[in-house]
Amino acid sequence: MTAGKTPNPDMKHLESSNFKGRSFGQTMFKNKMQTHRFSFLLLMLVLAPVAVSAREPEGGQTERRPNILFIVSDDHGWGDLPSNWDATECRLPTLEALAAKGVRFPKYQTVPLCGPSRACMFTGQYSSENGMWRGPGQQPLGTPGYRGIKRDVKMLSEYLSEAGYKTGAFGKWHLGSLEGEVPNDRGFDVFRGFLGGAHPYWISSKRSKMMHNRQPDRTSEGHATELFTDWAEEFIRQSAATDEPFFCYLAYNAVHGPLRTSEKQPASAPEAWVKKALDRGVSFLRSDYVAILEHMDHNIGRLVELVDELNVTENTLIVFVSDNGGCTMAEGSAGGRFPGNNGPFRGGKATTFQGGLNVPLLMNWNRRLPQGMVSDDQVMHCDLFATLLDAAAISVPSKNGKNPVRGMSLMPHMLSSGKNPLPERTMIFELWGNLGLRKGNYKLWGDVGRDHSPDWEGLVGELARSDLSLFDLSKDVAEQHDLRTELPKVYASLKTELIDHFSNVNSEYPGAENGPALDREKSQPAKPAATEKPAGTPQRRNSDQFFKNRDRNGDGAITLEEFIGNPKGRNVPALTKRFKIIDSNVDGKLDRDELVRSKR
Repeated sequence: MTAGKTPNPDMKHLESSNFKGRSFGQTMFKNKMQTHRFSFLLLMLVLAPVAVSAREPEGGQTERRPNILFIVSDDHGWGDLPSNWDATECRLPTLEALAAKGVRFPKYQTVPLCGPSRACMFTGQYSSENGMWRGPGQQPLGTPGYRGIKRDVKMLSEYLSEAGYKTGAFGKWHLGSLEGEVPNDRGFDVFRGFLGGAHPYWISSKRSKMMHNRQPDRTSEGHATELFTDWAEEFIRQSAATDEPFFCYLAYNAVHGPLRTSEKQPASAPEAWVKKALDRGVSFLRSDYVAILEHMDHNIGRLVELVDELNVTENTLIVFVSDNGGCTMAEGSAGGRFPGNNGPFRGGKATTFQGGLNVPLLMNWNRRLPQGMVSDDQVMHCDLFATLLDAAAISVPSKNGKNPVRGMSLMPHMLSSGKNPLPERTMIFELWGNLGLRKGNYKLWGDVGRDHSPDWEGLVGELARSDLSLFDLSKDVAEQHDLRTELPKVYASLKTELIDHFSNVNSEYPGAENGPALDREKSQPAKPAATEKPAGTPQRRNSDQFFKNRDRNGDGAITLEEFIGNPKGRNVPALTKRFKIIDSNVDGKLDRDELVRSKR
């Protein structure tokens, strides 16, 4: 761990002055000082509680728990946080100031897809354990192929709500849209945003899937980034006027597509922000992308100023994190071809190379966390669950549902300015057969195909038969040199750990009739019963199955590249024309409703 500065000097002064105040007070009483006013003040010092631990409110204490402002960006690569990677063109002064006056984690890692990543942050478990092994689906609970956070797994928002927090979620949800899955079912008092994986930035009554709690919102218009910020601001103002702490979850869709990458497309960022980027030499290809991030940073700044205006800065923990690595312009990139910047890392969104896993994370808590600390310790998505519970003085459970909590609170590490290091541990990341295991400097990586998720027993068998790759990330951050044959003992040990993990996952979904994990055959979507059709009636492909097959990254939308699939031997111009016809809202992606309408 390295630190740009020592721990907050004000915090040290607070601790030392309280200690000295008590000692001095005891001396005065022993000497029987007779000054009534002075003795009264000293007595108050003796009796006053000293707030040096994030856990004090537990056990009947009345001290107010901290407010939490939890901000998540979308597809925001590690290399587009300037303090991570100074080669970026992005200028993010708000985030840079929060990092400079707080704690930054350049070695933070997550699962590389929106829904699973958020599920891990909210449950403290791996996506193989909490049920969100891929993005949420439409299959009902209890049916083959169901994807969603298990109903016996308790989410961060539910813990905080039960502890007396006012809870609000604004922006992108992408953790389920069925009954029992929406924000108001999962601990949030207020929700305004959209339930799916992607949404156009420009919102109008005719071009909106926005929700207000459980009802469609047909009144909001404007830019998504500004609307989400407005809603969060209103929630924070109302909450700060009460005696209860607030948990504000602000999930921007910035910088997820659609983004302009050609002159034929409209910009997703406000034109003034695009112009700023172009005027200082940002390429046209990157201009909309950079503008979206900078516009987001500006709006985060509004909330930082608001917290200061309301005089709650010293009791508000601010966390900023990206859900997964950035998309790239590489052919066939998952999530669409967009000019994300993952710094020196290989791969991007939906891959378990470091470009998909390693993303920005910073925390800021004025007068509590050290200023300018840069931690070199390995941390992961599950740790945010444990850290926020700990900060709120809520005991971190050892299990969530029927599987262990993998997260570890980062509070002791941060409060000690890194003198209390995090232990070396194994971290496992899986996305539909694309696997990564990190332990210390070593990383085991492999892609064994999609046929076995979430049939973990089948995956174990496939892993046992497969040759994986071994990288030393301390020397090879780009993951170019496979050390499997050079370090056979390390390789064998890590592979055993990976197999042991999937051998011991409890895959039961409470309420599901199938009970334990489905075998490979049963885990496939149910086929509709055959029906007789009049002679000459063409067989029409099931829209849901087609959507699932084409939605390769599980983000709830199909890009043109996903729609076409492997272009070899296919009529690409005709498919492109068909795609544009189906894309009724011209956002460059097809959602399920658009596809279903096109089949009618």
